[in-house]
Amino acid sequence: MKTKIKTAIGIAALLCAFSCEETVDAPHLEAGINKNQLTVNESMIIDFAGSTADNIVVYPGDDRQNYDLREQSNTGLVVNKKRFTYSYRVPGEYKVVCLASTSGDRATNLKFDSCSFTVKVIDDQTEIERISCPQIIRNEVFAEKRANDEWLMLLPRSAIYNKREQQVALSQQLRFIIQSDSTKIFVNGNAFSAMTKYNLAEPINILVRSNFGTERPYKLYTVNYPRFSSFQLAGINGTPALNEFDYSASVMNVTLPVGTDVSRLTPVFTTFLPSEKVYIGNTEQQPGVSTVDFTQEVTYRLVSAVPGKPEMQAEATVVVKVNFQ
Repeated sequence: MKTKIKTAIGIAALLCAFSCEETVDAPHLEAGINKNQLTVNESMIIDFAGSTADNIVVYPGDDRQNYDLREQSNTGLVVNKKRFTYSYRVPGEYKVVCLASTSGDRATNLKFDSCSFTVKVIDDQTEIERISCPQIIRNEVFAEKRANDEWLMLLPRSAIYNKREQQVALSQQLRFIIQSDSTKIFVNGNAFSAMTKYNLAEPINILVRSNFGTERPYKLYTVNYPRFSSFQLAGINGTPALNEFDYSASVMNVTLPVGTDVSRLTPVFTTFLPSEKVYIGNTEQQPGVSTVDFTQEVTYRLVSAVPGKPEMQAEATVVVKVNFQ
């Protein structure tokens, strides 16, 4: 009799457990996408306002995140704050799957709701973000972006490295930064190669062609920072000292005999190019003609420009220091 009573109590307890099990509501998923056609690196935005779920996971559909391949270790991305943003680097058509789930306290009795979108990604990227010469005496020099898709590269004629002056050639490798892995670049009509040295003494024609087929031409000009190739005061040659970290600045040291009147000296100088202009302030200086007071340091401003393109110019400063012996 006792055994039957115990059995009845056990069955009653089990039935009570089942009847008292937590009721889990099915999730409700509301998702809206900002657009179904995107360009490479453009943000896809999915909002989940109004959704009721413990968890929301999005499978964007690209590499290793494909919902149809979830049994092959493909995973989704967990959403928080009711908004999901994502961008694609490779053009194509992607199936985006949003999966919402709710469960009991012990992660049992899972219930799901889902929705999906088809997103087409095109690569229409032709924008050059940066151009550089990556190997200027162990340094990387970036071009300046100008109007009308023109760029200006400013290079030193020489630079200090390991306390030695080393010449900088105008034959240099180039590096382009474009936010697309599919965009093609052509330099002077030929496919760009990162290992090729290009002659920057002449303007470089650049053509960018997107995966979508659109094309955009650019032009790269190069100017050397101007410098004195020679500088004399009272018949004494000056000694240039380059700035190791600033290619646009240098010092010219001139040592004169004690007692030299430096209040009215007429410098004799040459520049590397006849077209380079020399100023003190805004007053142009002529070698062997302009008289200068050197009782204090004098700062010269040198300007060089691309022939026929005065807006494409480089400016440098040279501080002349007079010493006595």
